[in-house]
Amino acid sequence: MTSVVIFFIWLLLALKTNVNLSSHTLQDVKDVYAYIFRDYDKRIIPLIQQGESLPVYVDFKIRSINEFDEKTQRLAISGFFIVYWTDESLYWNMSNFNYVNHVHSYGQETWLPNIALVNTYGKITMLAEKPATIIIFYNGEVMWISGDSYVVSCEVDITYYPFDTQKCNLLFEMWDSPVSEVALLKFSESLNLDFFQENVEWKLVGYEVLDSLSVDNAMTSFTKYTIHLQRRPQFIILTIVAPVILLAFLNVCVFLIPSSSGEKNSFCVTVYLSYAVFLGIISSELPHNSQHVSYLTIYLLALLVFSVVIVLITVIQVRICLEYGDTPAPPSVLKVFCMCVRGNQARVVPSDTDPHDLEEQNRMGGGNEKETAHISENKLQICMRDVMPKLDVPLFLIFMTILVVFTIVMGMFTYSRSF
Repeated sequence: MTSVVIFFIWLLLALKTNVNLSSHTLQDVKDVYAYIFRDYDKRIIPLIQQGESLPVYVDFKIRSINEFDEKTQRLAISGFFIVYWTDESLYWNMSNFNYVNHVHSYGQETWLPNIALVNTYGKITMLAEKPATIIIFYNGEVMWISGDSYVVSCEVDITYYPFDTQKCNLLFEMWDSPVSEVALLKFSESLNLDFFQENVEWKLVGYEVLDSLSVDNAMTSFTKYTIHLQRRPQFIILTIVAPVILLAFLNVCVFLIPSSSGEKNSFCVTVYLSYAVFLGIISSELPHNSQHVSYLTIYLLALLVFSVVIVLITVIQVRICLEYGDTPAPPSVLKVFCMCVRGNQARVVPSDTDPHDLEEQNRMGGGNEKETAHISENKLQICMRDVMPKLDVPLFLIFMTILVVFTIVMGMFTYSRSF
């Protein structure tokens, strides 16, 4: 950042310097220092008419976004600001000093506006306390250049995470002077991004600049820079969102596993534990507050409930098959599934009269075929073990449809409302 600041300083000096063929000496510069500081008092606001307000122009140039911690709601930004004002006590006639048009000084030697970054993360930072470079021009214009890493608090709205956009402020205020004495004004309507370096996680998509004149009857002299940061969601989609969606579809596939395999319950519990792991990962990355709740967290919680329902249904199915597998299905259940008695679906319920004996008698000519068929139809019945597998395909289709619709609706709503 040092080379960038130096280049900017020399560019500004080149614009302010008058073209002349004269050269000045070391003694000329010393004479300028002696002249302008002979009766100078840095405790006084540099105005001849003390009842007026001194305009101070602030131009902040953002360099990079160092860190944005959503959990602690802390934003670290590197940049430098250039402050301009006119010191009516610091001027000289260039022709009297061999055309010396500017001199350098330190912040401890001249009056500086006591500007503070008030929304800093931690204690309030006074910008004048840091080492500062002062450039004084012959007409009294003063340019103060200072650069640092600024850490500010930023309220995070994670409603549309990971497609969220955050607004963070850098609020500079005059600490000891009202707007009637010193007025902080924005140097430009836009934020200078000539030296800005893109961040790998966040993208700068907009900004706003306000000052004391932007607010009616403002008592405090301030300049506020609002930056709009949009998250780059590719990494989170690939590492969190995509695995969660795939687990959801994998969870529905439990209905395709035969009950006889004995793996249905363990499969459901494994997927449920995987959801719990991803919920813990997301909770560790997001701020612990209830003011803004992420739709991704709601979606993951819905999938947990979804998985619990599937586990309950699966456990009930397996329990019925094991405990009541040979119990004949009630007629109402058979009617719901439109099931009828077929030889390949029915199980024989034990009885005193064996239908096979009756069929043998019919072949020998000693029985009635109608009676045999009637007895066989009554004794061959469908049991609960035959009914339970018939539930798998309808349940698979129902839960799959709910999952697809819910995922599409949540995804489109979160993505569309994030901009």
